[in-house]
Amino acid sequence: MLTYDLSKRKGSSIYEYLYKCIKEDILNGKILAGDKLPSKRTFAKHLGVSTATVENAYSQLLLEGYVTSVEKSGFYVNQLDNSKQKAKEKRPKPLEEEFEYSFFSDLRSNRLQRANFPFSTWARLMRYTISSHDEALLKTVPFNGIYELREALCNYLADNKGMKVEPYQIFVGSGTEYLYARLILLFRSEKWAIENIGNQKIANIYDMYNAAWSFVDTDENGPLIDSLVKENSNIVHISPANNFPLGNIMQVKRRQELLAWAAAGSDRFILEDDYDSEFRYKGAPILPVYSMDTEGKVIYMNTFSKTLIPSLRISFMVLPPALVERYLKKLSFYSGTVSSIEQYTLAHFIRDGYYERHINHMRNYFRSIRDDLISEIEHSPIKEIATIIEPSAGTHFLLKLDTEKPDCRLKAEIKAKDIDVAALSDYLLTKNRDTHTLVINYCGIHRDRIHETVMRLSEAVLAPFT
Repeated sequence: MLTYDLSKRKGSSIYEYLYKCIKEDILNGKILAGDKLPSKRTFAKHLGVSTATVENAYSQLLLEGYVTSVEKSGFYVNQLDNSKQKAKEKRPKPLEEEFEYSFFSDLRSNRLQRANFPFSTWARLMRYTISSHDEALLKTVPFNGIYELREALCNYLADNKGMKVEPYQIFVGSGTEYLYARLILLFRSEKWAIENIGNQKIANIYDMYNAAWSFVDTDENGPLIDSLVKENSNIVHISPANNFPLGNIMQVKRRQELLAWAAAGSDRFILEDDYDSEFRYKGAPILPVYSMDTEGKVIYMNTFSKTLIPSLRISFMVLPPALVERYLKKLSFYSGTVSSIEQYTLAHFIRDGYYERHINHMRNYFRSIRDDLISEIEHSPIKEIATIIEPSAGTHFLLKLDTEKPDCRLKAEIKAKDIDVAALSDYLLTKNRDTHTLVINYCGIHRDRIHETVMRLSEAVLAPFT
């Protein structure tokens, strides 16, 4: 049985120290490739710690690729490129899996801690779906999504977004990228407009489908109408509730201007991406531009990738009635891309109130993580050169630094401290310049790593620049 002196862990948490001890023994050849680690319960009892502590240590080893989990068998040590580690003969080789590299803190990606997803509720609803919808699950998935989910979404949008929508207007797809592609095919001859700061992925999708598009000038309220007219754009892509990465909220005057611009042309439309609007921490919810539209000019889009889990891959869009008819004529031959099991499960999750309770829980959780992280920064060595710019929604904030270091140098030195982070300049799509501003995404940071993360961040930022 493996034995470690946990009294030597100093400032580390127990699970981190245990994980490091096992990893070191694997790299030094004390634990060989193919060896099975002790069961979590037995190992926890042997060390006098909780089963959760051992599980967290094993999970970190699993995440970094040191071990593989074999269902109903246990954890086995992987074969590494290490001369000290030799595989035992006559030992069954565990299943091989690929694991992405894990940073000490990931301040770039949208990740969710295991404890923050209601697995038990989701599993129970999925079992209910299989038992109560067995005949329906044998049928082909409707091209626009199962009716029960579209009906649940209508009720949710009415109660939380002020949107009057009918089920026939909703189209469910496997991610926003898929829905963007369908819209490009729907508007094959139109010209798209993209704000000149944001996610490069949108432009990449338009390029992949040979769509005509251009960047348009913006201010703190979003796209400028004069720029839309100058670029001869027909459809403009906006995120009015939370303009990523700046986090600005589009004011009512600009919303009215955009609606007037769209109403002035039969071929003009607004694509509203309601990104991250559920996680709002100050004031009342911001209603979508769609709720103000009286001319049928707004296409509304949202996803469950951030509010639930990215791997769920369920997004939806709401089309104005005139575009529904066009979609049915041109694109209804496409098959549904989200399994019926997941759609029925999500429908029950929304209808029975679990989704709204989950959003409330996550909003409180993210607020507390954000507050802890900001407090650490305000009491850290970089407090004198740091300015925190807080959006009122989403799961990120901007950290502006009074430094001469180029953004690429900042990111490289921070990455050397095993922290991944993006700079604001990464999202400037038409200008290549240093912003000396970091985009701090706190979605997946471990609470017990916040202090150490800020210390490492400070060391990297304050390192001499020559």
